Amino acid sequence: MDLSVVGLSVGLLGLSGFYWRSTKAAHATESMLRSNIDELERTKSELEQKLETAISDWQTSQREKAALEVQIEEFKQQCARLRSQLETQSSQTQEDSEIKAFEQIQSLLTQYPSVRRMAESKPDLPARNLIGMFTALDNLMKFWGYQAIGKPWEQTEYDPQLHQGDVADLVPGESVYVRFVGYQNRDRILVPAKVSRTLPAGATS
Repeated sequence: MDLSVVGLSVGLLGLSGFYWRSTKAAHATESMLRSNIDELERTKSELEQKLETAISDWQTSQREKAALEVQIEEFKQQCARLRSQLETQSSQTQEDSEIKAFEQIQSLLTQYPSVRRMAESKPDLPARNLIGMFTALDNLMKFWGYQAIGKPWEQTEYDPQLHQGDVADLVPGESVYVRFVGYQNRDRILVPAKVSRTLPAGATS
């Protein structure tokens, strides 16, 4: 056999061996790379899923937070309304109690200023000694904030909003005398003053 042929054969065999080894190494490297890629893909998928879960949880948390904030604000408003209602109710209850107490002594309160005026104008009347007993009533009216409408035997102009006449033909602005005082609480008329065109017998203005 020609030596050149033998040398060529040996070279080809060596080249084939090198190619086989290179191909094997390349396949091994490719397989390893594919395995790594698959592992990275799985890791990537897991991370994406965890990210989606985290975003979903965060969004849920934000919605729950917003819902709680709304509930807290509603509770604050409800508490404010209840507090306002309580204050109004307390004020109304106190006012109602005062009105009921006033109604119990209304007759006395409307008549005693006239009795007092009579006693002051006639020193010889035994009733003069009772005037001091009514000081407590004056103090009670001041404490409640009630104001008297007119003064006993005072001459004034008839006002149907403030006065109650002893006859039906009184006209607004007509000159009248206060027989018995009335009372009001701010703009609320508790009892109108009783008025007449004339003074009672024996009275002096």
